Amino acid sequence: MENANRDSQIGMQLPNPHLANMTKDNLYHLGMSRTSHDLPALFGDVKFVCLGGSARRMENFAYFIGQELGVLSTNERPPNLASNSERFVLYKAGPVLSANHGIGVPSMLVVLHEILKMLHYAGSSEVTFIRIGTCGGIGVPPGSVIVSNAAVNGKLEHTYETVVLGKGIQRPINVDQELASEIHSCSRTEDPFSVILGKTYCTDDFFEGQARTGGAVCDINDGDEHRFLKQLDSEGVKNIEMESAGFFALCHKAGVKCGVVCVTFIDRLSTEDVPTDTDILSEWTQRPQILVARFIKKQLTNGV
Repeated sequence: MENANRDSQIGMQLPNPHLANMTKDNLYHLGMSRTSHDLPALFGDVKFVCLGGSARRMENFAYFIGQELGVLSTNERPPNLASNSERFVLYKAGPVLSANHGIGVPSMLVVLHEILKMLHYAGSSEVTFIRIGTCGGIGVPPGSVIVSNAAVNGKLEHTYETVVLGKGIQRPINVDQELASEIHSCSRTEDPFSVILGKTYCTDDFFEGQARTGGAVCDINDGDEHRFLKQLDSEGVKNIEMESAGFFALCHKAGVKCGVVCVTFIDRLSTEDVPTDTDILSEWTQRPQILVARFIKKQLTNGV
């Protein structure tokens, strides 16, 4: 009865009237449900959800942000709250959730839908979602951190298409400019890396979709690749990744704030070769985490 009362105190409102009748709702890909877990007790205080492709990276981020917020001891590793699932991981450090989303929009949308519903049932409110990722850069030094202030799909359009009942539905890719600017403002002059506001190109494929000629099949040549990358550069694109279009579109549709912060591994205008030094890549991977952690601490200090 206590769970039912808590579940009735809904904070986050989602645009799906069917949820009101889904009293059991099995969040299959997270390995939990409304009846198996006390969602309000577990997640009612969540204010930030950070997602990234790699399960290990997001475990490390949960530990890092837990240390930064003082909610985890030095040797304390947060438990995986989605341990019943084989698809995703989910960690909690105070008011911050950290989860992986796999590669590409389809995988990301699965876990994003379920986390949104989970927080809806938990009664969470005023939650900010941030994708922390890696990407290819366009005309920026490798190791730069890009905070997306715009995003386009593979056709260079500001819409994301999802197919419902056999028909394409266009949803706008809306970027919260205030949030992007707030995250960008958390950079510091002493940082050994640049933090850049810029447009993100989101594709459905790592190879042909990103104008690479090194996939299993290829219908373009090196000249086509170079010309297209120069076109992206001329249109203000700073990085390429595979999730932002769907992430921005679904979060906007759901009515929640969201941002995307990614570190570049290469400058596509210069090379296709990602550095092989794992220590360098590990340090670069931490850069967007550092920026996002500063943002979260600043927001919590200001009473968000």
